[in-house]
Amino acid sequence: MLKIKYFLLLFFAATFIYGQQKKITREEYNKKYESLKTQKENFLREKAALKSSIDSLTQVTAHLDSLLKDCMPAYLIHKYGKKIGTRIALGKIWKGMSEKMLRDSWGKPDKVRTRRWKWGVFRQYYYGNIIYFFRDGKLIDWKDGGKHK
Repeated sequence: MLKIKYFLLLFFAATFIYGQQKKITREEYNKKYESLKTQKENFLREKAALKSSIDSLTQVTAHLDSLLKDCMPAYLIHKYGKKIGTRIALGKIWKGMSEKMLRDSWGKPDKVRTRRWKWGVFRQYYYGNIIYFFRDGKLIDWKDGGKHK
């Protein structure tokens, strides 16, 4: 019985609210419909133009990445000298290299964890499953195949 009362109350409330809504004429409806249709067409044209711009910028980005890759060895040799710059450009890793050298060689790590102790600053650089261990900015060791959280 209580469910029927709630149903009737909701039914009458909905009927009242529906009856209070302003009714529009067929002409007003058609104008709104045409306006929305025109808006949709404009948005679709704008979407196509933006997609074209994105595609164009993607090609430019690929070209710039290629140029950067070609220039990077010369930049690293200029920055660090021939011997060390060449090693960094080839992606070589050695104990004693700096954090900056590793970043220049391998790029930004997936994750960095820093711990400060009274005997030094320790950092761990995570690249996939490889962890590089630094003490006071110098590489002291690494572990391959380790899992991290």
